[in-house]
Order: sequence, then C-alpha cells, then structure tokens
Amino acid sequence: MKSVRLVEFGSSLQWEEKQDPEPKDSEVLLEVISCGVCHSDLHLRDGYYKIGGEEKLFVKDRGVKLPLTPGHEVVGRILKIGSKARSVSVGDIKLVYPWIGCGTCEECDSGNPQLCSAPRSLGIYQDGGYSDRILVPDEKWLLDIYDLSPEYACSYACAGLTAYGALKKALPLKKTDSLVIIGAGGLGMFASQLVGLLTDANIIFLDLDESRLEKLKELGFYTVPSSHPDVTAEVKKISGPLGVSAVIDFVNNSATSSLGFSLLKKNGTLIGVGLFGGELKIPTPILSLRSLTVRGSYTGSPSELKQLLRLVSANKILPVPVQIRNLKDADLALNDLSSGKVLGRLVLSGKSV
Repeated sequence: MKSVRLVEFGSSLQWEEKQDPEPKDSEVLLEVISCGVCHSDLHLRDGYYKIGGEEKLFVKDRGVKLPLTPGHEVVGRILKIGSKARSVSVGDIKLVYPWIGCGTCEECDSGNPQLCSAPRSLGIYQDGGYSDRILVPDEKWLLDIYDLSPEYACSYACAGLTAYGALKKALPLKKTDSLVIIGAGGLGMFASQLVGLLTDANIIFLDLDESRLEKLKELGFYTVPSSHPDVTAEVKKISGPLGVSAVIDFVNNSATSSLGFSLLKKNGTLIGVGLFGGELKIPTPILSLRSLTVRGSYTGSPSELKQLLRLVSANKILPVPVQIRNLKDADLALNDLSSGKVLGRLVLSGKSV
C-alpha cells in the first residue's frame, strides 16, 4: 500500500509504504483508480480555515488527527471484501461516498450523514484516496458510476455533489428569475454542467478570470467579470432592476458574500458554499424588510449523489476538464490548485506508482 500522507499541518505531504489492510465484516478494500484534488485538501494541509480578519478555525479543533491520508473523491476497483459484504464483488468499479457519519444521530438516521456532528469522513477523519489502496468501512458507501470514466466520476463525490446540493437549494426558480453563480472554477464548472437540467432561469456567472468566463459564454451563459467597476449594474442589466432571486457563492469570502447579498431582490436567497474564509456583515433591518434568506450548503447526501450520477449518465453531460497527475506529485498538485489557475479539476492516479 503506497500512500501520500499529511504528517504535520503546514508541511509537505510524505510518501509511505506499508502492508495492505485486510477488510473485516462489511469493509471493502479498493484499488484506487482516480482521486480528485479538492480545495478542502488545501485547508487540511494548511491546518486551518480563515474565518474573518486574522482569526482562524483550526482543523485539529474539529477532530482531525495526524498522520492522515487525504483524498475524498475516489473511484476504485474492489480488491477484497469482508465476510459480511454481500452487495458488491471483487472487480467492481465503484465511486466512494466519503461523507460518513456516526450512524446513530438524528442526521444520520434521516439520511444526511454529511451533517453528522461526529463525522468520520474519508480523507478528513479517516484515511482517504491519496493512495493506491483505500479501506471503505461499509459496502453501503459504494455507488455505481454507470458509463462514466473513473477520472471524471471521482469528482462527483465532492465537487459535483457540492454543486448539485447548492443548486437544489436555490430551486424552484421561474423562467423569469435570475440566478447568479459566483466562481467559475471547479465547482462553477460542475454547476454549469447541471444547472440547465434543473431550471430554465437566467444564469449569470461571475469570476475574476476572463478565460473561465469566455468558456462559459461559449456554453451560452451570461457572464460578468468580477473586476468590473460596477458589477451590480452589469448584473441588473440582465436580471432587471429589482435584483436576482438567488445567489450561489462558490468562493464565499468577505467580498463575494457581501456582493451576493447586495444583488438579492426581495425574498431572495444567498447560498454560501466556498471555504475561502471571511465574514459577512448583514444589516439586520434589511434582512427582515426584504425577507431575505442566508444559508449554507455542505456537500450532499448519499441519495443526492445517486441522483446526480444517474442524471449525469442519462444526459451524457460533457465532462468538466480534467488534468491527471501522478500520485507522487500530490503536493505539487495542491500547490497548483492553490495558485487559482487550474481550469476544471486535478485528479491523481496511482497506476504508475
């Protein structure tokens, strides 16, 4: 078993080789085919999230313990199964649902383990997919990828699911409504794949990167550069003077969240998704007088991931651009992601290690 592990917060990942784990009971051991590189992995390596000003939320205070193998967007081939596993077979190729909960709390019982207060998420609280092997605690966390390629399917476990979960929270929208999506990186690209299947509303993308916006414009979306001297006026040329019905903020820093809030019309909804850090100051009378909703969105449930995979497969959606890197280059991949210049998704492959 060859893995790239986080041994110390704020430091480079380290290579490790050890004996393959043996699956017990309902556990399943998979050979990792593809593992997506996510912004959450950057925060994990850094050891904190920014929460406004100089304040930080340290991941160790959320229960993250080292050493740890990151990686929560995993497609693998089953190598071995525990004695109680019945629904899967050796050789099956599966996507791993990583947002595992305690299994006994109210959220887990209601089918939302991603909201569990004692999470056991793979790649965050348990070893994940920056490896050529991954041990999954139960067969129930393995999903069919239908006809999807592993290098594309893996990122639906987080980036795709996060985009899908946020879009669902913005619905329903009428054809005359407008939805602003802030951020045209990995999450924004997944949203661009899905949004046309979910609503006929006007979709407006905002981003600082002109090349990203150009790509989205080619796909038929309205776009406004975030660097425009009057973003609000440009958005309202498309949406109308009253503002937009919903904003999904895939960046979610102080500037973008404030902008998103300011764009809402009465009864509008701001959905914060990204973990870039910051704070949102809200005039409380405005919140009441305009009947506004501000809410967060964190990944999605197992049932939503199943819905998403069926939706993507059935509609033959054009894949988000993917760059494949060797597992040994995981640290460099995180550095490239941190630079903000990656179009689409980075995916690690353990095939050649």
